[in-house]
Amino acid sequence: MLALIVAAAVAANASGIQFMEDDYPAALARARKEHKPVLVDTWASWCHTCLSMQRFVFPDAGLRPVKDAVVWLSIDGENPKNNAFLDRFPLDAWPTFLVIEPRGERVVGRWIGAASVNDFRGFVQEGARAAGKEKPDAATAELHKGFEARARGDFAAAAAAYRKALELTTKDDPARPERLVLLSMALLRSKAPDAARQCVQLGLREMDRAGDTSIATDFLSAVDGCAQRLSEGDAQGAELRQKSIARLQRLIASADAPLSVDDRSDAQANLMELLDVSHEHEQAVQVGQARAKLLEEAAARAPDATMASTFDAHRTDTYLYLGEPQKAEQLLAAREKEMPDDYNPPARLARVLLEEKKLPEAEAAVDRALLKMTRGQRRIGVLGLKARILEREGKPTAAVVQEQLEVLRELPRTQRSPEMEAQLRKKLAEAQKR
Repeated sequence: MLALIVAAAVAANASGIQFMEDDYPAALARARKEHKPVLVDTWASWCHTCLSMQRFVFPDAGLRPVKDAVVWLSIDGENPKNNAFLDRFPLDAWPTFLVIEPRGERVVGRWIGAASVNDFRGFVQEGARAAGKEKPDAATAELHKGFEARARGDFAAAAAAYRKALELTTKDDPARPERLVLLSMALLRSKAPDAARQCVQLGLREMDRAGDTSIATDFLSAVDGCAQRLSEGDAQGAELRQKSIARLQRLIASADAPLSVDDRSDAQANLMELLDVSHEHEQAVQVGQARAKLLEEAAARAPDATMASTFDAHRTDTYLYLGEPQKAEQLLAAREKEMPDDYNPPARLARVLLEEKKLPEAEAAVDRALLKMTRGQRRIGVLGLKARILEREGKPTAAVVQEQLEVLRELPRTQRSPEMEAQLRKKLAEAQKR
């Protein structure tokens, strides 16, 4: 199966899809001229799922039937020129795919996370149909209300609308699993006092109806996140955790499940976390070992460093979890030489070197990464890594924390976190006293 996945990725762009890049106004103008919606891929270079979709799903011949159904646009979330777009169309996770009706610029389709070729083809087809309707059906109308509430940052209202849409969706509707993800993620983000409880109960009711694709993993991840907000020892939270473990084990064991390597690895990561929380560490390690093997085999089959690097983030996490940082160091040092313009290898390498207590080397690596980065969201995290390295070295960190604050304030409004800003202000005050 791995060989087939890689073969699909390395073939010439069999789908024929061509993306416009980082120019929403131009894509919108073209969509209006051609009377079709805009399909937006919002992505980031550090997002392994984003890269997996771009390298393995979008080139697949299975998407050729929808090649001309939409205007295809990619939006790099790290490019400051896209801040206005991200303010208008805020995201819950990377990647998020939007179908935008060009006349009124309404979001008529939203997909969060990975998708199989078949799922994504269906998403595009449904989005194109929704954009062409003068009056949407009742379920779609509720989805639109949810999208608008999400854009305002009103997650409680978004959840209420998504719940109504779900109630209007039949049990066998292929759109139902993704609507479960929309509802669960809105409940996860909502600050309503009963949101976490409702989310956990949703997980218990719907877990077996979430399908056998990456959507199931995304749904389980969201509802398990809600369970973590309940009090320790909560009975429903514990029940959800155990049922999620069993569900993920079945999903991973299914050779027929339409999961890419990245999707299967995501499911394994979620399973490892749940097993650890359940004090089943030996089983978690076994899953981690299987995950490392899966990723290594996929990388070995990749035709070049760029394709192989799709799996670097997961491989790094897995090696560190298994207590094998030297494998991660070797991988990332080689990748930095192969991809000298990409900041991700040295940024990941700096994290590994910090774990290994190789502090001067870690500082040098993080500086190499920062030199290649824009002032986007990811830079805040890499600066935070540098601050930790400097602190371990006994060096001042105030200038680094100050830059974190500055970058945070430059982000799109919808990506700025008041909680993070308060934490950084506190860290800066402490750093300035040293």
